[in-house]
This record gives sequence, structure tokens and C-alpha cells, in this order.
Amino acid sequence: MYAQASQPTGLAGVAPSASADGVRAHVRELAAELGHPPRFLVGKPGLDGHSNGAEQIAVRARDAGFEVIYQGIRLTPAQIVAAAVAEDVDLVGLSVLSGSHLSAVPAVLRGLREAGSQAPVVVGGIIPENDAEVLLKAGAARVFTPKDFALSDIMDDLVTVIRSAQL
Repeated sequence: MYAQASQPTGLAGVAPSASADGVRAHVRELAAELGHPPRFLVGKPGLDGHSNGAEQIAVRARDAGFEVIYQGIRLTPAQIVAAAVAEDVDLVGLSVLSGSHLSAVPAVLRGLREAGSQAPVVVGGIIPENDAEVLLKAGAARVFTPKDFALSDIMDDLVTVIRSAQL
């Protein structure tokens, strides 16, 4: 018998990054525009248990000044939508490494719209280029793949996505 790790995993006790100073300024500007720190839900849908990438994004986003909501792994699209609506988030980020992106992402997009949320959705993971195009056409605001590894650049992209959705 084994013990399953309690969720969420890995976000406590991480020291701030000195290399994030520039993006912190951008997040502070966005927070002033929004009237609150940008709220970012990081969702890990499906049965995929590989949470390292999602946790790195969540930690760096928190470090940059985002209010981060992370509820752990193996969530259903309905659970992600419910959390996004309850927390009134400005952005939803989905991390998918299991190959379920073509079903999970559209389900979250559909659920958010049905719930009346206009929060943009970004996706990260092992996503083939053709699938990335499908996700963008379905309504994802941005797709990040392993070639997008500079965390400060990703944080700046998230600021841009939120600003674009506010227009």
C-alpha cells in the first residue's frame, strides 16, 4: 500500500526569484489597471500526474505578483471551471502532458463560457504544432510548449493575454 501525496503539491517554501524584477513591474502595472492583483488559476486536468511544469509556472506567477489559485492535479474540466468562476479569475492556465489537450481544453473553454466567464485560457504542455493550432482556433489565447521555457517571458505573455482580454 502506498500513500498518495496530498494536493496541492510543491508550492510552499519556494524563495522569490531575483531575475523576475522586470516582470514584477509589469504585473504591478496590470494590478493597478485591474484594481487587484491579477488572479491566475493553474489547472491540471486529466489523469496526468506530472505536475512539475504547472508548479513552476504557479510559483513564478506568485513570485511575479499574481494571485495564484492552484488546487493540485487530476482535476476534471468541471472542477477547473467551478474554481475559476468561484475565484473570479482573470486568467486560466491549463497544463496538459497526458495528450488529452484536444478534449480537456475545449471542455474548459465551453464550461467557462457557459458559466459566463470571459477569462482567457492559456495552455502549456507537450502539444504538437498542429494541435496547438486547433486549440487556438477553439479559443485558447496562447499555447506554450517545451520551446517556451523562459519563465519571465511566459509571465510577460500572461500579462499581455490578460490585457488583451480586458479590451
